[in-house]
Amino acid sequence: MAHRLLVTVLGFLLALIVSARYEDRYDLNTLPWDLRPVSDFIGLWELENKSGNTRQLPPPDLIDFAINPIPKFGARAVNITHSYFDREKNVIRSDYGFMPVKNATKRDPRIHVAYLTTSSEGYSMMEQGTVNGPKITFHLKQFLRRTFDVENHGIELDIREFERQFEQKDFHHMTMKVRAETAVDTEFYTANYRKVAP
Repeated sequence: MAHRLLVTVLGFLLALIVSARYEDRYDLNTLPWDLRPVSDFIGLWELENKSGNTRQLPPPDLIDFAINPIPKFGARAVNITHSYFDREKNVIRSDYGFMPVKNATKRDPRIHVAYLTTSSEGYSMMEQGTVNGPKITFHLKQFLRRTFDVENHGIELDIREFERQFEQKDFHHMTMKVRAETAVDTEFYTANYRKVAP
């Protein structure tokens, strides 16, 4: 009886902690000062529609920009998760990473950002760019192919050029534009997103 009660209490506490952490992911009250230039992008964004040419680099179905957990040391960064679904809404690929921000200084008035991601398909990308009001623009600095061995579905991705731009239209709508040159084709598209959380 005592064991069952203990398991029930622990389960309740674990559910409470998990739900509290989920809420904290987008709590702008805990946002570090140096991440304020990208604060309007914090949230969970769902793909509404897309237009353009995509073959190897489709837009994510979900983009999650979260602020928790905040690193205990080193640069603070926004946590990034991209999720890609099949027709039955099963996750078929994920990208994970982070976006550090370097604020403007007297010597350099630009706000610099990086977009560092690793895909579940084995490749990694490092993009660098700047924030200009409601726009963040990135350019590819480094692409690492097949950094670990996973199923590649018959596609060997090789990115030669890559530009990504996020633009917030209003609090609930964001556009991502991508132009990429791969070994196979030149891809370009516009993907429109709607904020679904918080």
